[in-house]
Order: sequence, then C-alpha cells, then structure tokens
Amino acid sequence: MLRELSDALGNVAEALLDRGVELEEALGIFEVRYLRAAVARNGGNLSQASAALGIHRNTLRAKMRRNGRNPRRRG
Repeated sequence: MLRELSDALGNVAEALLDRGVELEEALGIFEVRYLRAAVARNGGNLSQASAALGIHRNTLRAKMRRNGRNPRRRG
C-alpha cells in the first residue's frame, strides 16, 4: 500500500513540476486538500480531525483560515 501511495505522489510531483509549480505552492495545495479530507472524514469535527492529523485544534483552525476556509465549531 505504501508503495502505491508513493507512486501516486510521485506522479503528482511530476505533473506539478511539468506545470512549473514551485515548492511552496505545491505544499500549500497538498496541505489544503489534506486538511479538508481530515475534516470531512471526521464529519466536520475539528477536534477529531486535529487529533487524526496530530496537531492542536487551534493549529488546524489557523491553517484553514490562512487557506481561505472559515471553520465553525460544532456543538
């Protein structure tokens, strides 16, 4: 499984390089997608998503805000 993921990421890296995307932008693209996937996988619960990511909830909220997302607390 890790081999397949590595191959897939390699293909993405090659495509980004072919399009002239610089490292900072590529990392930003990946980070946004990864954060959104974690939040979606956890039903919008930021505390659970941040635990799955291994970061503090406030860090997740700040990263989402920085990338144009406005996370809302769930009751």
